[in-house]
Amino acid sequence: MMKRIHIIGKDLEKIEGMKEILESHGFEYVEENPDVVITYGGDGMFLIAERMFPGVPKIPLKDSEVGNKCCDLDLGEVLERYSSGAFEIEEIRKLKAVHRGRFEVRELLGTNDIVIRNSLPTEAVRFNVGEIGEFIGDGVVVSTAYGSSGYFSSITGKEFEEGVGLAFNNVTESHEPLILSGEEKIEIKIIRGPAVLVADNNRDYINLENGDKVMIEQIDEVARRIVLK
Repeated sequence: MMKRIHIIGKDLEKIEGMKEILESHGFEYVEENPDVVITYGGDGMFLIAERMFPGVPKIPLKDSEVGNKCCDLDLGEVLERYSSGAFEIEEIRKLKAVHRGRFEVRELLGTNDIVIRNSLPTEAVRFNVGEIGEFIGDGVVVSTAYGSSGYFSSITGKEFEEGVGLAFNNVTESHEPLILSGEEKIEIKIIRGPAVLVADNNRDYINLENGDKVMIEQIDEVARRIVLK
């Protein structure tokens, strides 16, 4: 059983108390190279932790009523179930967005979704999505199945269990969401911006200009969420 644990959350005082509980259950709190990361917050804290410790298994605990994918047990119970092996690990294939601008190529990874949207709320963005067509509106959301309960669902009212979903955000000519197999590459070209490219709740966004292209695909790299039984 892996014993080295790191905790990420906003409530630093609470985390100090959680460190003591770890030690009382025979675990070691570490700052680097953890075997497991516990996130204390909402669903977004899991995404932040994944960027900090990519691929390391994570146990998301919620600190309020918000957090649909976070465990609602106290830390002692969580550690007991983990110690006894009463859990399974969910692997979430990530999305990669490659931006090809005039002067550089950049990449973003998303566990939930990759989003292209208008930079200015008062101006629509015109964009082309591969062979699907040209759209004018607020943008497009490309979502993993894991992330489909978030922004994708708020636009479409739907979720899905496999593949990659495309939701067209407030476009002038409505288009049903698409669910792809997950093996396709999705090319999006900005015809008239400005627009931004974002991944999950990452504040490191990319500005998009007229003519910029973004290639989005599902990759083999995974995030790992520990689901307690």
